[in-house]
Amino acid sequence: MIRIYNRVRYALTVLFFSALITSGVVLPGNTINVVTSAQAAVASSISVRGNERIDDEVVISYLTISPGERYNDFDIDASVKALFTTGLFSDVSIYGDGSVLIVEVDENSTVNKVIFEGNSRIKDDALKSVVRLQPQSVYSDEQAGADVERIELAYGRVGRRDAQISFEVIPLSNSRVNVIYRVNEGDKTKISRIDFIGNVTFPDRRLLDVISTKESTIFSFLTSNDIYDQSRVNADEEALRRFYFNKGFADFQILSTTADLNDADNEYNITFTIDEGPRYTFGNILIDSTISGVDSETLYPLLETEAGEHYSAKEVEDSIVAITERVAENGYAFAEVVPRGNRNFESNTIDVTYLVDEGARVYIEDIQILGNDRTRDYVIRREFDMSEGDAYNRVLVQKTRRKIQGLGFFEAVDISTRPGSGPDRVVLIVKVIEKSTGDISLSGGYSSNGGASGEISFTERNLLGRGQFLRVALRSGDDEESYSFQFNEPFFLGYKMSAGIDLSTTESDSTDERQYAVDSNAVVLTAGIPLTENLRSSLFYTYQQNDVTVQPSFLDNDGDTVNTISGNNNNVQGDSNAELSSALVAGLGDFTKSGFGYSFVYNTLDSSKSPREGLRAALSQTVYGAGGDAQYFSTEASVASYWTVSEEEDIVLFGRVRAGHMEAFGNDNGTIAGGFRTIDNFQARSNSIRGFDSFGYGPRDPLTGDPLGGRSYWNATAEVLFPMPFIPRSLGLRAGLFADVGQLTDVGNSAITAVTATALASPNGALTPAQQAQLDDDALRASFGASLLWNSPFGPLRVDYSFATTQEDYDDEQEFNFGVSTAF
Repeated sequence: MIRIYNRVRYALTVLFFSALITSGVVLPGNTINVVTSAQAAVASSISVRGNERIDDEVVISYLTISPGERYNDFDIDASVKALFTTGLFSDVSIYGDGSVLIVEVDENSTVNKVIFEGNSRIKDDALKSVVRLQPQSVYSDEQAGADVERIELAYGRVGRRDAQISFEVIPLSNSRVNVIYRVNEGDKTKISRIDFIGNVTFPDRRLLDVISTKESTIFSFLTSNDIYDQSRVNADEEALRRFYFNKGFADFQILSTTADLNDADNEYNITFTIDEGPRYTFGNILIDSTISGVDSETLYPLLETEAGEHYSAKEVEDSIVAITERVAENGYAFAEVVPRGNRNFESNTIDVTYLVDEGARVYIEDIQILGNDRTRDYVIRREFDMSEGDAYNRVLVQKTRRKIQGLGFFEAVDISTRPGSGPDRVVLIVKVIEKSTGDISLSGGYSSNGGASGEISFTERNLLGRGQFLRVALRSGDDEESYSFQFNEPFFLGYKMSAGIDLSTTESDSTDERQYAVDSNAVVLTAGIPLTENLRSSLFYTYQQNDVTVQPSFLDNDGDTVNTISGNNNNVQGDSNAELSSALVAGLGDFTKSGFGYSFVYNTLDSSKSPREGLRAALSQTVYGAGGDAQYFSTEASVASYWTVSEEEDIVLFGRVRAGHMEAFGNDNGTIAGGFRTIDNFQARSNSIRGFDSFGYGPRDPLTGDPLGGRSYWNATAEVLFPMPFIPRSLGLRAGLFADVGQLTDVGNSAITAVTATALASPNGALTPAQQAQLDDDALRASFGASLLWNSPFGPLRVDYSFATTQEDYDDEQEFNFGVSTAF
């Protein structure tokens, strides 16, 4: 009881004195003055103490109290919070001393240097862009700790998830510090396997081509696509959805995606669990317009969807965009096109009705772009066909999203909306996840005609975040050395027109197939204009300076231009296989070509690296004669198409046709002064009709054996491609069977005249019928064979083994060919 009594008495005493203090009563002998909310004080002046770098006026400017004004405890508390919020101070104290308000502060240190130690995978400049602490900024332990987390995230994106980061602060004079981040990078986290569960129609190796994340291989040190990154996996999920939706699987779902880390091996196993669902085809396709001024019948030609074909979300989207743009052109900017699908589960068909209706009148108030740490805002904004103040149209916004994704600068692109300042205003939020756009490539190879060769190149597809393309390359081989520089600006002077320049220099020695050497320097200026989403045109100017030389031993001593030692030294050039053809000698020396041209390219291929569907057609024509020595025009065209004949087995059929023709309009005598040289004829290449060497077929000088080429050519290819059986899928190998056929003809009158005259002047006399047929060669060539294709880190490579089935006795054949694989 006594203990309880003492506690009650103590509590009553505290309450009594508290009441006296808050009421302003001063007990006898008490000299303490307390400022309360009921009784505020007045600060006649403010004194700042403890500041070294920051002026008094700056400190006072953050206070909510001013000299000559009344203040209370709430004002002091607000001022303390305001000073702490600046991040300039580690401690703040405010109190009154008579009529003077005292503000005591301890300043935070200033960062002198930011130093990184132990880092090699990520360079200093890259880490400096990650951390927030920078020289001359205010130091705080909280910010340094947050920077450690940012560095860890950066290492996670390059596959170093077990990297350990610590920091140390080194005090200096004048409240300055150096901040040292110490990095233990650890081992690279690999991806050992990527599995798919639930896929019935498409095999794993086909789905691996769809996603960007890859399994680790012995060549993974050359790439970064075998790194587990959640944002990349999210983008892969979206890629799988698009793939299945475009292949007819409208009910496709990703049930789960798991990434299991094996701590012992530091490797991930990634598993995508999916549900394909049934495969649909298009049923009835209708257009229903509720806008009186829009006739539905006029819109049907715009549709990409067709009854009986496999359902494709992309074709539905393309149809929506086409209708929306056409209706907008007719003055209905707010029209909405909404597809309504009606599934028939018994027949697995989807009836689609495109409803054209007048939408709400909503305008774009602002466009905000997030996540583009490197890419400039305007690179993204210029892909919009609309801007602030324009009518908002959901369909056109989604079209823009696809265009931004198509730039190739981002792992993922998302465009969302939020309400604007009014009910008829909307704000567009563009979120992007950037990816690497630069490559340093080292490659090498060997071919039977060109020998060993190697190339080193640097390519940047988004130069300085400006969307520009740059490539610099050096190629060196046994018989040739070349340098090239390419630069392209996709939006020249702010217009939707590209402008580029290509510079190259090549030094080619003579070879067994070509007995003359060529040194050339070339420049090409281009201006490209997109006509439609798939059709692009370009205009170009080309200038080329050639210097063609031959060893003196291949020239006959004619007692005129050069003193040489030749095969038989009878003053008849080109009558022996130890001499250069008389049709080619006329083209020796310096020769410049200057001309203008144009090209059209139509491209619907689903991939530039490993296409399986689509068409690519190209037409190019160049007219030489704008200065220089050449006076002729050249036309070339090609059509390549891909068809997937078995999606379950991933079997693809490829067909291609190429053709070209030259026509001289100057003095066609085969000389430099004439404007057209036989040297400029089209020549056979080892990849045009496989089974034949470069310069291996076509018109030939029967006296010397020199290939003369032709002014016209065509060749066609049929090929079937399929995965390599019994080969680990991670190697990415495919095989093919092919058949080639073609023709190289029309050597030109000047060449025929020169060789015929040489024969008549030689002791052997006129050409025999067999020799004449060799000179006038217009025979077909054909071959068949097998290929091995590898989408390697060095680029797409292929090896062909082929047999010539239709050939001439004087042709040079080649069974093996190794080189870069091209899709066109």
